[in-house]
Amino acid sequence: MRHNIALSLLLCLPCLSFAQSEAEGDSLDTHIMNEVVVDATLQSTSATVSTYIPTQRQKTASQTGTDLLSRMGIPQITVGIGGAVTTAAGQNVDIFIDYLPASEQDLTGMRMADVKKVEYYDYPDDPRFQGATHVVNFIMQKYEYGGYVKALGKENFMANMGQLHLYSKLQYKKMTYDLGVGGYYSNSSHNYSNTTETYRLPQSDGTMKEFQRLSTATDASKQRRYMWPTFKAVYQSEKATIRNIVGANFDHYPKDNSSGSVVFNPAEYERTDYINNTSNRENSLTYSGDWNFFVSPKTTITFRPYYSYSHTNMRSLYQENGGTEFYNGSVDDSHRAEGRIGIQQKLGKRGKLSAYCVSFYNINNTTYSGTANATDKQTNLRIGPAASYAYTTDKFYGILATGLQYDRVKIADVKEESTQPFVNLVTKYSFNEKNSFNVYWYYVSNTPLAAYRSSNVIQSNPLMNYTGNPTLTSAHNHQAGFNYTFMPTKKLSLTVFGEVWTMDNRYAYVYEASSTGILRTIQQPMGNYTRVYGGLSASLRLFNNSLQLQGRIFPDYLHDGAPFNENNFDFSGYLTANYYLNNWNFGLVYQAKQAYSDGFMTGVWTKDKDYYWATIGWGNNSWNFQGLVANIFRWNHRQGSSVMHSQFYDISKQIFAQDYHAYVQLTVTYTFGFGKKVERGNEAEQQTGVASGILK
Repeated sequence: MRHNIALSLLLCLPCLSFAQSEAEGDSLDTHIMNEVVVDATLQSTSATVSTYIPTQRQKTASQTGTDLLSRMGIPQITVGIGGAVTTAAGQNVDIFIDYLPASEQDLTGMRMADVKKVEYYDYPDDPRFQGATHVVNFIMQKYEYGGYVKALGKENFMANMGQLHLYSKLQYKKMTYDLGVGGYYSNSSHNYSNTTETYRLPQSDGTMKEFQRLSTATDASKQRRYMWPTFKAVYQSEKATIRNIVGANFDHYPKDNSSGSVVFNPAEYERTDYINNTSNRENSLTYSGDWNFFVSPKTTITFRPYYSYSHTNMRSLYQENGGTEFYNGSVDDSHRAEGRIGIQQKLGKRGKLSAYCVSFYNINNTTYSGTANATDKQTNLRIGPAASYAYTTDKFYGILATGLQYDRVKIADVKEESTQPFVNLVTKYSFNEKNSFNVYWYYVSNTPLAAYRSSNVIQSNPLMNYTGNPTLTSAHNHQAGFNYTFMPTKKLSLTVFGEVWTMDNRYAYVYEASSTGILRTIQQPMGNYTRVYGGLSASLRLFNNSLQLQGRIFPDYLHDGAPFNENNFDFSGYLTANYYLNNWNFGLVYQAKQAYSDGFMTGVWTKDKDYYWATIGWGNNSWNFQGLVANIFRWNHRQGSSVMHSQFYDISKQIFAQDYHAYVQLTVTYTFGFGKKVERGNEAEQQTGVASGILK
């Protein structure tokens, strides 16, 4: 009963829909009339942007912006099981609402009825997109004054997790104020892994001792409690758009505990029982701004200030058979200040010249206790001046951007400086409103996180220690690819894509062996890391848009050079189907088995099981109910497996997670509007704090 508070609050709300303003166009009869769709306007592509118009059925059935993107079946993007939005090729997509950056909480709090269209951009030259490479931009209905309140409650009854979020918006003339607050909880006894480690330890007599350490969990418990409040103020006029946000995060893992047994094969050591207890708390306060000044029809100036403070406290204890305790504590205070200033000048009818500078200053103060007693202080400074030129015709779009990244890193009394160039070249050609072809290439440096530069040595169990490397420098990324978007009919759209991504001067984990155990270090340069992947994404609408199908196939090849020296290949895909009948909607999702790399540092190759769910929902302009049944034929918690091989140390895991077990989920939203023509979108967003410098 205590787990259903979020839904109880929503279900007990009075029927405020009867009090909605007639000026908003809602009648007392909330039945949705059959939509009239002009198919020719639902989708189009050009040299600069692809445009998609959501249908009334899609908007009524959707609870959040992410949900709407999934239902629209935009072929250039993919919405993952957890809600992450990426390109069809798996690259990050930045989300904007009316040209202002949007967070996950923005998408949760927006009102679906106000979405007019959705735009997709590759490498846009609009300065309001702040240099983002792939963009989804929601265009919302404009209103005069008023406001609205929205509540969302979600409960996973068998997975034991839930959420409650409240949003409010009030607009008066040129000012809009947003207030948002949300909370999340989860209690799990099925998130853990069973591990097999293989050690090859050189001995003083020249022999190699090889044995396995098998760690099997018999009990696990993981809890999370999370809250976020945010306040936002936006000023909009013909000459300027100014947005300021103040927010906080309170993220607490009271416990992430497991216990079980450790067995060795051959029996170099006796069988033992272990406990592994961890807790973590992170509190952060963040300010961010987005200031756009339209000086003239040809000149735009943008400025984006940002500041965040985070306090992180982590504790862990590992013990076997009541013996030696491996206790590790770490406390981190981090500050991060960022700024991006830019100016764009239109040159004639076709060209745009932009100049901008991106900079940040990061301070990490970290104190370790337990197996390592030390203090780290690190400062990172980056200054990145850059310029770009874009040229646009009716059918052609090209942009060339280049600049420098100056980095200064100071760890204790040691200071390092480096300067790296970056280059980005994109060309796109649109044959007509049905065809567009895009080719791109870029080179950029990848700066190591502060935590990777720690020189402290931390012991996690009797055979394993780990440390960082203060001398790390930037790695170099090269990426080249293409995508072709084709809309042959009013009902069908598809994207074919391919990409090559490689990294040199790479830093990676290296496992060094002694006669008594392993020290995991981070070394550089290591062998190149290269991915070659591609695929096809398609969307099809049938029966007067009542049925929509979307699917993707995705072959992926990975070469992971020294120290891991692995080659892996995977072929995966997914299929979704949504059907609409009056106010009702029904959906099916199937994600095939997939394998992927766990980052360029780790050498870990992970394989996940397939995943499937069915949904049923009902909605109108005020209420929306969605029921979901996931993995109904699976009554175990096994998610998949992972493996890593190196010269002296191998590790393989059987991974268990509660969201790969069967579960039932219910989500309810209620939106109450007031006033006349309310401007909606850009809801108060969760603010993310600066990353800590704790070595993990």
